[in-house]
Amino acid sequence: MRTLPAKFIVQHLAHPRPLVVQAWLWLAAKAKDLVDKRHCVNTILELDPENEPASLALLVLDRKRPTN
Repeated sequence: MRTLPAKFIVQHLAHPRPLVVQAWLWLAAKAKDLVDKRHCVNTILELDPENEPASLALLVLDRKRPTN
């Protein structure tokens, strides 16, 4: 069995695959429920904490939060 070099593994763990992040962005855009949108955006930020579209989306979602 072939093993992967540690450098390869660390690079891929440190930088999530852009396609996965894009998929979560798409799901967030398509979600109708604010709870679902927030889940998608939070998942993106867990994968890529510096993701600007997700950070902006979270700000928008925070403003849409109902006040009691």
